[in-house]
Amino acid sequence: MKNKPFEMQVSFACQYCQQKIEVKFTAEPVSVVCCANCNKNFTVMRPTIAEEILIDWKNEALFQKIRAEESQNCKNSLLALVIKVIELLTWRDRGNGQVEAIKEMRGWLIENEETPPLAELIQSDNKKRSRKRRDWR
Repeated sequence: MKNKPFEMQVSFACQYCQQKIEVKFTAEPVSVVCCANCNKNFTVMRPTIAEEILIDWKNEALFQKIRAEESQNCKNSLLALVIKVIELLTWRDRGNGQVEAIKEMRGWLIENEETPPLAELIQSDNKKRSRKRRDWR
């Protein structure tokens, strides 16, 4: 399909007087026409033709493919984070595995801002911990 819009002519009968009304579309998607016989106005939308529908479906398929790839990348990244955190938490020799695990998680959250459920979970867990501390005092 070329980038320039299709020129299209549509005709229909006026619902009030049955006069034939013709509309010619070029680039505009909507047109307002007046019946020459009874002076009633009609707003007519440009019909979508098969080639335009096919292009829309191709664009939608491409969008869904990109979205699925991003989702898979996010899952892979999250899995890598979980493995890294487990490794850091099981360090026995340096004694700072928890600190390193928290740093790793914060870094991952900064890189992957589009994963709010995990960030919200961590924030709600921190709020619960701070409330518990306040209740004990």
